[in-house]
Amino acid sequence: MPLIHEHHCDTCEFSMPTGWGSYMYVRAKICAECGERVNEIEDFCVGCGTPTDSVDVAGYERVTCSHPTEELMVRRVIGEDYSDEKRDERVGYISHCVCRDCVTKFNVDIERDGRQCPDCGSSRVQTLVELVDEECPNCSEGTFIEGENRGRA
Repeated sequence: MPLIHEHHCDTCEFSMPTGWGSYMYVRAKICAECGERVNEIEDFCVGCGTPTDSVDVAGYERVTCSHPTEELMVRRVIGEDYSDEKRDERVGYISHCVCRDCVTKFNVDIERDGRQCPDCGSSRVQTLVELVDEECPNCSEGTFIEGENRGRA
């Protein structure tokens, strides 16, 4: 089994999710006609039958791209037009974060959504990666460390 990165304080019980600290997502179109997610690799919207290239967009839904098949999901959602421009517009990364003021853990795309705690509104937000080797946000006594652990997912 591959090594899984785990993250925790070396003094208290504070920990963050295992993994690399973030995950990829792709923004899928939502059909204005039926409200279904549109996979642009298909010829028609599965909800109402509207041709994919004629769908009026009611918005977008963030679809998680699971590892190791991230690129397959991206191509399924945005289709074969896989230009850098389209990819930049529709693909993003969600980071595991913690608020330094209230210690709330949450996930956010810091590039698109900014750094603001959903609970207290503070902008003192750090990503899991930024926390490594820093003072623990929970106890302020320990150090937040990254390690490798077999078998935990």
